[in-house]
Amino acid sequence: MPIQKNSGINRRQLALVGAMSALPCTSVFADDFPNRPVRIISPFSAGATSDVLARAIAQKLNKSWDVPVIIENKPGGGSIMGADLAAKSAADGYTLLAAAAAIGVLPALHRKLPFELYRDLQPITLIGTVPFMMLVHPSLPVKTVQEFIRYTRSNPEKVNFSSGGNGTIPHMGGELLKLKADLGMTHIPFKGGADSLTALLGGQVQMTIDGGPHVINHIKNGSLRLLAVATLQRLAEFPGVATIAESGFPGFESNAWQSLWVTGGTPQARINKISQDVLAILKTAEVIEQFKKMGVVTIGSSPAEAEAFIRAETKKWGAVIQAADIREG
Repeated sequence: MPIQKNSGINRRQLALVGAMSALPCTSVFADDFPNRPVRIISPFSAGATSDVLARAIAQKLNKSWDVPVIIENKPGGGSIMGADLAAKSAADGYTLLAAAAAIGVLPALHRKLPFELYRDLQPITLIGTVPFMMLVHPSLPVKTVQEFIRYTRSNPEKVNFSSGGNGTIPHMGGELLKLKADLGMTHIPFKGGADSLTALLGGQVQMTIDGGPHVINHIKNGSLRLLAVATLQRLAEFPGVATIAESGFPGFESNAWQSLWVTGGTPQARINKISQDVLAILKTAEVIEQFKKMGVVTIGSSPAEAEAFIRAETKKWGAVIQAADIREG
């Protein structure tokens, strides 16, 4: 039927109506995300720090979102398996990844990964950080960083340092100290942080750079000796203990930060909602205290801040990896 001149609607208006009708419903109706179960992939075994933090956050999100928030453990490859699963999931916000600092080391440590950070995975926030400490077996005749350096230089074949595996932050911290102090100590990797600490307690290795409540307990009962802290500032719990930075290595810092990621390409509106809701949880006094008991200092950051920080960490540890020639396949 031809359009009547007095109909009040011209062809331009009809074209506008047609264009609006072609828009996706999400541009007209409010997004009700999430309206079904959400999963958080933990790339480590149950009980690991990142896993425990993820479960604490999931419990809170469960209440605020009124949908099940499920933890799915996918350990393997230094977090590669779990990260790859999250990277290849639907980009709809229903799959999150709770990653430790190892994820920031992966691009520098491996020549080829099955995913690309910041394209296939996007950071949502930095959850918190575990302050690390330089620890030695009590039998070692040293009480300061400088004494450790002198002893190691005099006994290069007698000093080993442990970690929970190649590419972990304890490994990176030890390599960084080794490079800065020009030390000849040897890295001994284990299958996890617990095994690494057990080896130090048993005197199989002489030093590690690690942290957490279990470490603090061993310091307090005398089974481990604290030489220095790997944070830029001294820790309130050990105010009389110097930082490694203060001990002759300005800027030295090695801590295990924890982060939350989402599949790359997830709509920005959903990323914003997840970020805002998680940040609200991290700001509560209850969660701050809960994390503190686990040895975690709560952070909470925007997606942009998290990405800038992690990119800087990748660059920092990439230089260490190259200098120490520890790059993997």
